[in-house]
Amino acid sequence: MAFSRFRGLLGAMAVAAVGVAALIQPAPAKAAFPEKPITILVGYGAGGMTDVSTRILAEKLEKILGVDIIVENKPGAGGTLAWAALLERPADGYTITSFGSSAYVTAIMLDRKIGLKDFSPIGSFMVQQRVLFSRKDMPFKTLEEMMAYAKDKPVTFADGGAYWAARSVEAFAKQFDLKIRLVPFRSGAEGSAAILGGHVATAETGVGTGAWLGATREGKLNVLAVLSPGNLDNVGQPGVKSFADVGAKFLPQMYYGYAAKAGTPPENMKILAAAVKKALEDPDTEKKFKARDLIPEWIAGEPYLKSLAAMTDEAKELKAYLAK
Repeated sequence: MAFSRFRGLLGAMAVAAVGVAALIQPAPAKAAFPEKPITILVGYGAGGMTDVSTRILAEKLEKILGVDIIVENKPGAGGTLAWAALLERPADGYTITSFGSSAYVTAIMLDRKIGLKDFSPIGSFMVQQRVLFSRKDMPFKTLEEMMAYAKDKPVTFADGGAYWAARSVEAFAKQFDLKIRLVPFRSGAEGSAAILGGHVATAETGVGTGAWLGATREGKLNVLAVLSPGNLDNVGQPGVKSFADVGAKFLPQMYYGYAAKAGTPPENMKILAAAVKKALEDPDTEKKFKARDLIPEWIAGEPYLKSLAAMTDEAKELKAYLAK
């Protein structure tokens, strides 16, 4: 009887040992990130600078991360349609979006119910000057001449989809009582094609677009002015007047970056940020950016978020000014 009880005790101990062993077994390892394709939502049309620069980086990101990178264009609403599309997808880092200053200002001006709190910033990858061009056959060659002409005669203007820049031109026309007529296009590429094709008198696009290359490399257009703070000295166009030189109230500052959905695991965010930074520093990337006069600039996630947040007041002031 004693032996029987002893054997029962041993059996119970064995069962307990198995249970404890099961409890202390290491949890299954998480799958390495990434293990499947990553989609980058671009809030502007194909051929624009957000699209072109993203495709340059995507080629490098595929090699760095070891997965396919899918670039999906979601143009519209000044870049914020891509933001809205991201928020419909899981917060896992497998979908990210273009995340620039123009889209942020657009979200404020259009009262979008999305904001910085909805995103985890990866970082910026580029800063870009916005430029006003005119056709060669127009009777003005400088900013001052264009302003004098537009006092009495209408001047058509291609709005290439960068909402903040276009609204800044609209405010410029209002401030100086100019007859500038905006013609909307879905991307900088379409705006460039419109002015190069002779369909509009002027266009606002960024450094690196077809209009920029047509003006600076082929002499097809005049570079009238810089809309953004600063000048064009570092891209081979010294002496070009800026909106600031004539006292314009609003100057768009264009930063380009990426973000994931808020709540994306921090470890995935670190991998994405390190990959974008490494892709940006690749000599081949630098070469391709330089070929278009693009200026790479890495700002890590949180500092980049703060730089966007600092533009809040200016966006509200621009909105209020245009509403008067």
